[in-house]
Amino acid sequence: MEIKWHLESFEHLMNDEIWQIYARRIQVFVVEQDRAFQEIDKLDKHAFHLWATDENNKVVAYARIYREKDYISFGRVLTTPDTRGTGMGKELMNHVLKAIEENYPGEPVKIHAQADKKLFYEKFGFVAYGDEYTHIHTPHIFMVKEK
Repeated sequence: MEIKWHLESFEHLMNDEIWQIYARRIQVFVVEQDRAFQEIDKLDKHAFHLWATDENNKVVAYARIYREKDYISFGRVLTTPDTRGTGMGKELMNHVLKAIEENYPGEPVKIHAQADKKLFYEKFGFVAYGDEYTHIHTPHIFMVKEK
């Protein structure tokens, strides 16, 4: 599968790009995870949007990167069902961390991860802090990227 990576701020997204991104996010976070919530939010307008497209120009992976008070964060991390188990998640995370380093060098990185993804993020140097908590009907954990 031929993959092309993209990184844009909200104001530079084309109509079809944002439509595809939102369609994929709703597919994963609302439909697949059976969570009714306002998936599109104000953070989108202030975030970098990172996504991968396949040879048919369809979104197959996505994450958004943004400033949160005194640290950098990312979220809405997804891969499509047909790319799961292929290493796409690892590739996505490598691109996320590279984009953070290029756009926010040396700044702390902290995330609010879905608790069942804790082991995945630990592979990239994240350490869990505090107890699990519920956010949008889903267990989450606060994690910090160790230097």
